[in-house]
Amino acid sequence: MVTMAVLESEIRSALTRVQDPEIRKPITDLGMVKSVDIRDDSSVDIEVYLTTAGCPMRTEITDRVTKAVADVAGVGEIRVTLDVMNDEQRTALRKSLRGDSAEPVIPFAQPGSLTRVYAVASGKGGVGKSSVTVNLAAALADRGLSVGVLDADIYGHSIPRMLGTSAKPTQVERMIMPPVAHEVKMISIAQFTEGNTPVVWRGPMLHRALQQFLADVFWGDLDVLLLDLPPGTGDVAISVAQLVPNAEILVVTTPQQAAAEVAERAGRSHCRPVSASPASSRTCRGSNYPTAPRWMSSEPVAARLSQSGSHAP
Repeated sequence: MVTMAVLESEIRSALTRVQDPEIRKPITDLGMVKSVDIRDDSSVDIEVYLTTAGCPMRTEITDRVTKAVADVAGVGEIRVTLDVMNDEQRTALRKSLRGDSAEPVIPFAQPGSLTRVYAVASGKGGVGKSSVTVNLAAALADRGLSVGVLDADIYGHSIPRMLGTSAKPTQVERMIMPPVAHEVKMISIAQFTEGNTPVVWRGPMLHRALQQFLADVFWGDLDVLLLDLPPGTGDVAISVAQLVPNAEILVVTTPQQAAAEVAERAGRSHCRPVSASPASSRTCRGSNYPTAPRWMSSEPVAARLSQSGSHAP
């Protein structure tokens, strides 16, 4: 007969396989398991901490815990109750995830960052830039990579709709947890506005919003981050070059000569001249790189990343 101590050990072991839907780490590592209580009839009461009272993933967390514990032999009825972390616990969580730095930093701009950052741009609007972004993100995620999408098109945001979600981010102190759709983490100004409210901001506000999306959002260990830029070569494109100087540019265009010419100008604003190919997407690094990298080809980006690993040279 299994003793209470052994059964509790097996239950806690099962809980290590339960990941928080937003943070994507085991709830045991995040300090989210408050208590495990086994009764004489083998029924189990489990208390789990939520990061915030309004956590949108409360039902999913309950279901994941219940399913994991149900697989443990000898367990009877399972009752999961939810509590909310206090301020000290949230601070400890934030420090465990982001460190104890006074101000958030952009992890993708730090030396040693292994995340490939692609800024998806276009000369003109309506050429399929956002469609390329979300489909590339979904394709990379389907290949097992950890992928994030930042909707940097503040005025013409469309990423949440194209990924089919209206989920809102969760805030833990100054740390923002991005929603996940199709296994892709994403953040957009659309998640902070009501309905179809327009965003009317000048350049400094656009820069600050982009900076916050890069630094305040907890992206975790991403293999690839895609930035859906607005059309043209305005403030956001300049801010991306300043904030993430190692980002690579992916220019999207259509076969029409007018669109292709504008796309070529958009590409040249980010890097030294390269031939722009109509009806295609090409990549090049930022202005610190005088020539296109050696791996640049017409082969799909998703295929190249999959073949060479997420961090191709």
